[in-house]
Amino acid sequence: MSAWSSIVSLAVVALVTFGGLACGRHALALPRGLPRALAAAVLGWAWITVAMQLLGALGQLRLGWMVGWSGVLALAAGAWATRLRESDPAPPAPAEPTGWEGWVALGLLLWTAIVFGLPSLLLPVKVVSDGPIYHLYFAAKWWKAGGLDLVPVPFGESAATYFPANGDVWFAWLMATWGGDRLARVGQAPFYVMACLAAYGCARELGAGRTASLVATSLFATGGPLVSFNFEANVDTIFMAGYLAAAYFFLRHGLGRDGWPALLFGGLAAGLALGTKSVGNLFVPPLALAGVVAAYWNSRRLRPTLAGAGIMLASVATPSAFWFARNAILTGNPLYPLTLKVGGATLLSGWYDRDAMTQSVYYVPVDQWRALVDILAGVLDARTVPLWLAAVLGAWAIGRGRRPGDGWVWVFAAGAVLNVALYWLFIPYRTQQRFMLQGVGLAVVPLARLLDRGRWLSILATALLALHLLTPQTWPFGPTDADVPWDLHPRIPNAVPSILGVSSAMNSASAAGRLALAGLAAALATWAWSRWRSARRGARTWTVATASALALAGLGALWTAPFAGDPRLLFFPAFGDFYLGWMELDARSGPTGSRVAYAGTNIPYYLMGARLRNDVRYVNVQGPPDWLLHDFHRRAVAEGRGSWPNPRPGWDREEPDFDAWLSNLRDAGIQLLVVTRVNPAEGAHNVADTEGFPIERRWADTRPQVFEPLYGAREEDPWFRLYRVRPPADSR
Repeated sequence: MSAWSSIVSLAVVALVTFGGLACGRHALALPRGLPRALAAAVLGWAWITVAMQLLGALGQLRLGWMVGWSGVLALAAGAWATRLRESDPAPPAPAEPTGWEGWVALGLLLWTAIVFGLPSLLLPVKVVSDGPIYHLYFAAKWWKAGGLDLVPVPFGESAATYFPANGDVWFAWLMATWGGDRLARVGQAPFYVMACLAAYGCARELGAGRTASLVATSLFATGGPLVSFNFEANVDTIFMAGYLAAAYFFLRHGLGRDGWPALLFGGLAAGLALGTKSVGNLFVPPLALAGVVAAYWNSRRLRPTLAGAGIMLASVATPSAFWFARNAILTGNPLYPLTLKVGGATLLSGWYDRDAMTQSVYYVPVDQWRALVDILAGVLDARTVPLWLAAVLGAWAIGRGRRPGDGWVWVFAAGAVLNVALYWLFIPYRTQQRFMLQGVGLAVVPLARLLDRGRWLSILATALLALHLLTPQTWPFGPTDADVPWDLHPRIPNAVPSILGVSSAMNSASAAGRLALAGLAAALATWAWSRWRSARRGARTWTVATASALALAGLGALWTAPFAGDPRLLFFPAFGDFYLGWMELDARSGPTGSRVAYAGTNIPYYLMGARLRNDVRYVNVQGPPDWLLHDFHRRAVAEGRGSWPNPRPGWDREEPDFDAWLSNLRDAGIQLLVVTRVNPAEGAHNVADTEGFPIERRWADTRPQVFEPLYGAREEDPWFRLYRVRPPADSR
């Protein structure tokens, strides 16, 4: 990345940040502190999202346009700042002291974030996530193309082409402003902070103390499934941040602490979540209904309630409607490719329904409730489950009498239960615990109220947090699933290693040193923050903050030192099946990249090579070159066969035609062809030979006059084949 690009990137970030903060302060008069900070985050996120949608639809995803769009927000905020004057703030209330257990919990949270975040930032993207399947792949394709074109992924998650993609456009924005994928690799990190602040803020709004809220939030934020995928290029944390931020603003409005701006920001946050994941269609409507209830609770009159509901619903639509409108225009179904049926009548026609989704490897029948018990034990850690369960059931209210805000605490507890119920009853992919994590975020409120009943409870919870992070989840029962009393379902693993131990793939000696440095950095950062709050930004605070930054930089250097000097080692993970093939492709791609076609692999992101210089695409083996799966589906519907027995349809590969494929390759100017074995879990319709390769390999092997073998056959690689596509003049 050039120095000029770095300056421009920082300018874009500065403009959006200033605009969000200034609008929250001057235009909407939000109180300083957490309300204003979260409002600025939501507004900046929405501003970026809408810009990417509009510019992407026009094919103008260019850095110059992004700077201009960001400048509009900053100029508007500046105009408001000169015209409006913030009212004199009330004298600050005495700061509530934070117990040592709160700082310990925060330190453990920071330690976890450092240990998981730095490898994701500095090392290759891990194969075990949706990032290289489509999130990062889509973002990189959009960045390089300058528009939000539909991208086929027939060997991975076929439906992802039509998913809501606010998270993916965020990754594309990071790539465009940074000039590469480095920040996009940890693009969920800001939303991790946002989700934690929203959960913490909800607890504080309803009377929980600072220490109890810190401990409860830390227990939520260090859950196994959350930290495992939080720093990967997935979008689950992005969705969760929007959901919890919406809950925070709806709560403030319901409590009468903010007027219509709270509904505006709550609606924007809910809409950002809705436009991030397809499961938002299930989880966001009840949240929006809660916003309407908050509007009524605040006014108790019909007209203000309707006005508030209108503001909120318009805000929900602003950052999310683009994706549903696009699908409706292309296919006639805003929820495409989902088929929606009510009472046996088909309201929206797609290519899969609930029955087809039961064929997935991630499916668990709804009546296998034992699996749900195991899943909850894994998400929360069975050793902390009693605290969570007692909180949700209302132990925080026993013997205290009714206190202000108790009704809202019950709403949050009910919301947590509702999210788990929706996940289990309506999402067939029940082994994917990440779909219910926003419910755990809601449960932070009753948990914080429970811990606030006695300091011994906060200390106990902090001790359990340490056990959760530093010991296997089977401790002290034994090392295997068979040793624990709660292992109720064979498909759900319970022998989960310690979270901080499992995060490092290095040898134990070096890992211990790195973890020690991470812990030191976390402790220094925590102490620096406490000094920042109490010492009025004194010199000692800056000294400690600088030491923390140096510790983090040293830790990053330790992790990346073995790979310095070769960008390929920082891009390609040590994935044995494809690693040698990836390296060969990268060596053959040339310094400016090549046009690469692929078949078989479900992780095409790595084919883009170091610095993402290759133009990678799937090329149809039948039909016109620009047809996507919905075009093949439309033809199948016309032929009377518009359904498929599983979520991975194969209409685009039913009748492969070599001549059509070669013509499509020529039209796309393809220079290199990669063919790999197909992941067996992705659907047998893509496999055309007994070795698991798609038909493209046989076509290429039998026509050396067109496809020059470069790697795979001579080396007897069982997974990977690379060919040069000869120009037409050389193929005669």
